[in-house]
Amino acid sequence: MPVLRIRLLLPGVLLSLLLPALLACGLWQRQEPRAPETPAEVPQELRVVWEVWQLLSRDFGGQQEVESRSLSEGAIEGMLQALGDHEPPFLSRDDYDASRPDLGGVWQAWRALTQRLQGEEAPDPDRMKEAAIQGMLEALGNPYTTYLPPPQYQLEASSYSASFEGIGAYVNPRDGQIVIVAPMPGSPAEKAGILPGDTILAVNGTSTAGMSLPDVILRIRGPRGTAVELLVLHPGEQGPVTISVVRDIIKQTAVYWQPLQPGIAYLRVAEFLDTTEQDVTGALKAIAAQGSNAIILDLRRNPGGLLATTVAVASQFLTDGLVAYHVDGHGKRTDLAVKQGGVAPTAPMVVLIDRGSASGSELLAGALQDHGRAILIGSRTFGKGSVNELRRLSDGSGLYLTTALWYTPDGRLIEGKGMDPDVVVPMDLRIPLGSALDTQLAGAVQRLRAPTPVAAG
Repeated sequence: MPVLRIRLLLPGVLLSLLLPALLACGLWQRQEPRAPETPAEVPQELRVVWEVWQLLSRDFGGQQEVESRSLSEGAIEGMLQALGDHEPPFLSRDDYDASRPDLGGVWQAWRALTQRLQGEEAPDPDRMKEAAIQGMLEALGNPYTTYLPPPQYQLEASSYSASFEGIGAYVNPRDGQIVIVAPMPGSPAEKAGILPGDTILAVNGTSTAGMSLPDVILRIRGPRGTAVELLVLHPGEQGPVTISVVRDIIKQTAVYWQPLQPGIAYLRVAEFLDTTEQDVTGALKAIAAQGSNAIILDLRRNPGGLLATTVAVASQFLTDGLVAYHVDGHGKRTDLAVKQGGVAPTAPMVVLIDRGSASGSELLAGALQDHGRAILIGSRTFGKGSVNELRRLSDGSGLYLTTALWYTPDGRLIEGKGMDPDVVVPMDLRIPLGSALDTQLAGAVQRLRAPTPVAAG
């Protein structure tokens, strides 16, 4: 069986920049990998391509349709592009039948290519294999289903450090570009002026056009004290700017709280790590002990994290029902129920969200909104609502596979849509969260001080 990893973080399918540590956000199930039995027709060099096809056919659960003809054509186009400047064309439509099931046309195309390209011109099997997989996934059109060559898979599979060296930012693919979801609070990225929604156009002078998310991440990663130059386009700006970021050791602080006004406390959850449930529970108890009975829960720029932690944190504010549910590619529904014994199930609440709120933070915000438990203030969230699992392939590479889609308790799809706030309050992304210019926070305070406070569910 493959190594399985379930992600509620923006993978890279929220992969994040440079992380070993943040790449480790997910639920793991470790088992010895066992490659499926390969049909005799499949060329040995392309066995992993067939494995990817099998995983997509069996377990893909995204919105896109898995269609053998488009995936076959994508794989063949990928191989042809990998050949580079070879002339004349070495394939015609007579050489393969893309309509054949199980990528039969791909095996035909491979054999035709290898027969016509021999000696020094013979195609490199590893390069052609990866090109076929990349072409197939591009044809699928799901940005969260990505291929990881062996070195990148090993990086993912061994990511358990509590700190890491990098710039401290979360990234995600969107519309063919690499976009900053959010810089980590206090990180080198934030201090240098990287903003949520920034599009990364180049890294150290090399354009990111056509690069995969892992390729961009590996270019940005690096040791403490070294600099990386990012050409970024800020949201709403006409022209890009170059920002130099000096890498550092990044330590994660996921939970922060402070009293704001008499009776009102501010609780920020930056990410759902394995310690976040404990930290949130401790913070809520401390908030109650110091006399605050109303809470502003700040989920802005929170990219997600551990599924179990997300459910546990949501359960601190709810009494019963569902936190969320997901539906896989076969229509099977899995419910995530509220856990009993929450610390603050009746405290009046306002939740702050923005475009940097993604995945787990969207599940939490959607659950509180559907239960009538809190008012959401801010702007629409990112719209990352899929379950992603890391599968190991037989050659040591891996596949991040979208296996299901998340829904709020009332059945609202998160993927590609996001959560809309009850009260829209725009705010310049350059303004630090919690500062005197934080208009969204000010709106939350005003809401809680209103004569009719937010009703507890």
